[in-house]
Amino acid sequence: MKKIILILICLTLTAAAGWAEDYHMMQSQVADEVPMHGSVDSATVYVLVCPDHHIYVFRAFYSHEMEEIAKHFPSGSVLHYDGNALAAQPKQAELDKLTAFCKSKGIVFQISPNN
Repeated sequence: MKKIILILICLTLTAAAGWAEDYHMMQSQVADEVPMHGSVDSATVYVLVCPDHHIYVFRAFYSHEMEEIAKHFPSGSVLHYDGNALAAQPKQAELDKLTAFCKSKGIVFQISPNN
């Protein structure tokens, strides 16, 4: 009986890990809005690419709006954030809110170095 329970637990954990996905959020600019000189902040967008190639675009980095999408990610998933060295980074408070939200849902929020 113990072996059967152990096997069922292992199968459940394996299946749950199989549902976890990698999601990528990239900071970018709208190409036809980038000024020749000066700040690119007005043209900055945040693009979330899901494993099924569904794309969400955010004009600003607000944790609440992003959480509405991320709440549907399977537990164990990884949300990669790729910033852009040419644009201002999001406010630390918003990054912290999204990090805390992801952690509460069992999602890893991983911030990559600016490119």
